[in-house]
Amino acid sequence: MSDLVAVIERLGGAGVAAAMVPVGAGGACWPEEAAAMTRARPARRAGFAAGRAAARAAMRRLGHAPMAVPMGADRAPVWPEGLCGSISHDDALAVAALCRGGPEIGIDIEPALPIEPGLWPEIADAEELAATGLAPGLAARLVFCVKEAAFKAQFPASRRMLGFDAMRIARDGDRVVARLRHRAGPHAPGTAFHGGWARCAGRFVVVMRAPVGPGPVSGGATLS
Repeated sequence: MSDLVAVIERLGGAGVAAAMVPVGAGGACWPEEAAAMTRARPARRAGFAAGRAAARAAMRRLGHAPMAVPMGADRAPVWPEGLCGSISHDDALAVAALCRGGPEIGIDIEPALPIEPGLWPEIADAEELAATGLAPGLAARLVFCVKEAAFKAQFPASRRMLGFDAMRIARDGDRVVARLRHRAGPHAPGTAFHGGWARCAGRFVVVMRAPVGPGPVSGGATLS
């Protein structure tokens, strides 16, 4: 098992299984998945196929038979009944994290490289950036990664696409919390999504979990 897979499973907590597949090594999509990629560019098809292959590898680690993961009308993965999962990929690598039942899970990987200053205000405010303890460009990348993972964790219940200003994040060591500023479907303002982050293989890796039930929850790092 690779270090990256071990990191993802540690961040996800008990019951989470992860897998990784290099982009270009995912083979062909299963028939139920292929329809979504008929007009996609080769690079997009390769990333999509690697993500689905990683999802099936994670299913095997859970002791679940590998199954198709088609794309829904809202472009989100449609997981087999009884499974929660999330997929992320960059140009070189795809990863998936799965669990049985809930709470919902979100994963994101991003290169551990600074984001240009002109984009920082779109991602986070100065307080969020400072709270990471990283240089501002790297802080913006980490906050981006956290919010992307948290958006994925909230989406199955809300079916809402959120902007970066919809959540505020705070870090406490390698743990992180993202708290909704406004209602998103059943998730009330103040609902917190907890998770963890790491730097591994030249990437930031973030895994976030939804609360057990919709609505505000207490605990974790404090947001202003």
